[in-house]
Amino acid sequence: MSMSVHEAAGRLGVNEQRVRQLIHSGDLRAERMGRVWLIADSDVARLEQRRRSAGRPLGPLRAWALLDLAAGGDAPWLRSSARSQVRASMRRMQEADADRLRAALRGRSQILHFDAHPAAVRRLADGDVARRAGLGLAVERGFDLVLSDGAVDQFYVHPSRWKELAVQLALREVRVGGNLDLLVPHGVWPFDGRDGVPDSFLAADLLDALEPREVSAGAEALQQLIREAVL
Repeated sequence: MSMSVHEAAGRLGVNEQRVRQLIHSGDLRAERMGRVWLIADSDVARLEQRRRSAGRPLGPLRAWALLDLAAGGDAPWLRSSARSQVRASMRRMQEADADRLRAALRGRSQILHFDAHPAAVRRLADGDVARRAGLGLAVERGFDLVLSDGAVDQFYVHPSRWKELAVQLALREVRVGGNLDLLVPHGVWPFDGRDGVPDSFLAADLLDALEPREVSAGAEALQQLIREAVL
């Protein structure tokens, strides 16, 4: 038995980009038929079980709180009792691997894929509506990575603004691929009072990358930030 990338993403509770990463890394066996990948049902079932063992996701507010606390913030959108619970979760996750970290944080954002003209990407980078993120910024910050050709540009955008921006910049939404991702946080805009995107946010985003080295770098950076925050 086999299934499509779309069906596997639904079963695993991830986006289609993540399914392609799992195919690339060998975690999912798949056969290409024309332009379509057919994935072994048994492998999807195995990863479903592994995902359950990795733990349930944090709610969006708590996922963003964990990343904000790891960046030295105080997650003001949570009550003090909830912040204490998030700190307790952080102490348990100091040595968590990439799968467990990804499982805990996966509900924090919607990831929208677009084809965009280079001029539109420059306008996003130069404006004050979107917050630049992605691999390029991680490399500039000193993450142990190399910027590859064809790296996708990523920007955080407020939930109330992304549709307007897509129209203004003539962005064409695609289901997979594209050269631009807009990351739309769920539940809270975690950038109030911040000038840029903290390293903890960049590290968490790398957990969803296609390249295993990027995933490992994200997990290592986030582990270190969590350890420092709970000292």
